[in-house]
Amino acid sequence: MQHRTLRCPRAAIVPATIVAGVTVLTVLAATPAAAAPTATTVRIAAPSSATIGEPFDLDVTIPATTDVYAYEITIDTDEDALAVVDGSVSGPDGGFDRVEQDADSITVVHSRLGTSPALSGDLATSLTLTPTAAGDTDLAVASVVLVGSDGSSTTLTDPASTTVSVAAVPTPAPTAAPNPTDGPEPTPSTSTAPTPGSTATAVPVGAGGAPVRPAGGALAWTGAEVAPWAAASLALLALGTTLVTLRARRARRERNGDAA
Repeated sequence: MQHRTLRCPRAAIVPATIVAGVTVLTVLAATPAAAAPTATTVRIAAPSSATIGEPFDLDVTIPATTDVYAYEITIDTDEDALAVVDGSVSGPDGGFDRVEQDADSITVVHSRLGTSPALSGDLATSLTLTPTAAGDTDLAVASVVLVGSDGSSTTLTDPASTTVSVAAVPTPAPTAAPNPTDGPEPTPSTSTAPTPGSTATAVPVGAGGAPVRPAGGALAWTGAEVAPWAAASLALLALGTTLVTLRARRARRERNGDAA
């Protein structure tokens, strides 16, 4: 059996070719030429010094950009020296920002939302880091990937870096605790307050105001001077005895004289 080849009339081919050509031209005219986002450099800024446990801000700026719908910034650092504070990242308005730390790498991502227009000009992002170890720590922008509104991308690999010197927390100088038993040494004093009806006599007084006991095997001593009182008592006793004796002699003489 022979197969016959169907042939289309030339008059039908020409109109079909024209329609196809018009369709292709219409599609090409409706599709804009792809233009990758542009940028030339990156800037990074952080304080030159910090202290363990005291957070600080890290700022990254991509200046003079065009047609940026999203970007990804990769920062190299030492995970044992710096830690990202959760939820601290911020970027241009009208977009979504996210930051992740994986080992020695920190990744910051920004993307526009919905129908938000692409960005141009200086793009700034910021995040907060907490120092966890003392020493000089480097922060280097390893790469920046810019994505345009049509999906084209541009990568910047020229790194920008800075160094932060982290100091340990100052240790306060120890202070000696006061000893409740410490205090000024008591100084011996002498009581000179006179007792009514007596002669003021100096009495040695020790710590706490207690009289000082006599040394050696002396008898108990109350601190009062008794010698003058004893002498006066003996004198009065002798005087009384003499008066009694004289009175008895006088009475005896008077009785003898009456008897004579």
